[in-house]
Amino acid sequence: MVMRLHPWTEFTRLFNEMDRVFGDTIEGGRAAPVNRGYRPAVDLYDTGDEFVLHALIPGTRPEDLDVSMEQNTLHITGAYGYDVPEEQARQWTWYRREIGSGKFSQSVQLPAPVESEDIEAHFEWGVLTLRLPKAEQARARRIEISAPKAISS
Repeated sequence: MVMRLHPWTEFTRLFNEMDRVFGDTIEGGRAAPVNRGYRPAVDLYDTGDEFVLHALIPGTRPEDLDVSMEQNTLHITGAYGYDVPEEQARQWTWYRREIGSGKFSQSVQLPAPVESEDIEAHFEWGVLTLRLPKAEQARARRIEISAPKAISS
């Protein structure tokens, strides 16, 4: 299994530990979310006749997503998290603010051509599922091998 590593993972862990240690002495720890850009986690697998892609996009509504295909590249853009008007956020006393929000864009290069007209998309519980049927020329097929015919004398 291949795991995607983010270079900021250790920094985030360090910041969270610093917040835990200093949170009682520094007013509210980090007062604003750290927004380093968001890219949804993606799984892509081949079932033989189609590719299936799952993208984890919490805090998103289907109407906030845009999915498109260009040649062999799938593009997913949208918004995540929730928005709090800045003026309203300044009036509140924040004790923790870790949930980010914003826009994202993710592109996935597919390993073979797909029938873009037949792509199916489904979104439930923060998971976008796309079924991408392979183009006919990209599907595996069995090729018959003929044996030489016996020569009759």
